[in-house]
Amino acid sequence: MKAGHKTPARDKPGNLPGRREKMSYNKQLSRIVARISFAVVVSLGGIGAAFSQDAAAAVAAAQKEAEQALSAPTAWAGPTAAPKPLTGKKIAVISCAQLTEGCNRPSRAAVEAAQKLGWDATIFDGKGDVGTQLAAINAAVDSKYDGIALMIVDPVQVNEGIRRALDAKIPVVTLAEPAYTDQRKALLASVPDVSHDWLKTGKLIGDYMIWKSEGHINALLLNDPEVTVVQYGQFAGTQAKLIDKQACPDCKVTVENFTIATLNTQPAALTAAAVQRDPAINWVWCYDFCMANVATDLIARGLQGKIMGAGFDCNAQNLQLIRDGRVQVVCIADPRDWEAWAAVDTLNRLMNGQLAVDQNIPVRLFDKSNLDQLTDTDIKNGWQGGTDFRSQYLKIWGVR
Repeated sequence: MKAGHKTPARDKPGNLPGRREKMSYNKQLSRIVARISFAVVVSLGGIGAAFSQDAAAAVAAAQKEAEQALSAPTAWAGPTAAPKPLTGKKIAVISCAQLTEGCNRPSRAAVEAAQKLGWDATIFDGKGDVGTQLAAINAAVDSKYDGIALMIVDPVQVNEGIRRALDAKIPVVTLAEPAYTDQRKALLASVPDVSHDWLKTGKLIGDYMIWKSEGHINALLLNDPEVTVVQYGQFAGTQAKLIDKQACPDCKVTVENFTIATLNTQPAALTAAAVQRDPAINWVWCYDFCMANVATDLIARGLQGKIMGAGFDCNAQNLQLIRDGRVQVVCIADPRDWEAWAAVDTLNRLMNGQLAVDQNIPVRLFDKSNLDQLTDTDIKNGWQGGTDFRSQYLKIWGVR
């Protein structure tokens, strides 16, 4: 080695080129990982904030709709004129099933309205069976009734009897069988329907649920697919609202179906089993006759926990459940008696050769906050619509 020559740094022990390059690479990699980690944290924070904002907006929108539905209707919006009633008529009131108050109540009210016109009215119990309902229509045709009112009986399913009635020039009107299917739409011109907006009631119940749970819902929906206005109205409205991630970003929905024939037992059993499988369920949904059985059974089994019940119809029993805080917390009411009177009004128009008119039936949500606005009659017989509809119809009929 020449004098004055120094060994290059790379030749010194412990300072090899590979090690120095590796250390430099590791430092660069650490900086990159740190930057990526920071970016991910910031990004996730932004996503979380955006989700929170979306959820808050969804809850606010639901609250607005629900609070409006908790308010009372303001004025009569039904018909203001009617043809003079024909005298001595006989009508058949065919109930879907007298077992359930949702069908029994309008059937009774239709008889009441018919009697005010001096008509004779007979209730036929359809017993939740299409064959029985069809037999009732055929019996009315054979007995030469002057009109037929179907109370939550699907005219499509009993089309044979409907055709016989129409061929015999017997007018037919339905209550709660709107044109939700193409087959029903085809019949609407000859068989008009009296209904509130069933789809809207389902959506409003969904809004209430979202509002009261701040958008965190694990709901059990008990559906009765045999009933058109439940399947395509109430159920469709609520389900659409709850599975819409913009309307409810944190909603889980479980659906169980039952039949009218098992109404007294199956919904309660399905609910108990579902709650035992998933204790996080915080809402149970069903129409009121079903909900009363479900609420009572949950309490008896000690399974109610923090479950809230949402129902339809606001029957007297259900209003008391809400008042007492026994599972059910809300119901949405339609004035079923009013709708029955509207059905009789429609029959009178058809008998006089006139067309059906829009009856503009209102709906309203009820919970503990507005139960005190119910009248004694509302509590006993169900919500009457916030106005004296009987006087309005008697006035346009020219009946005292």
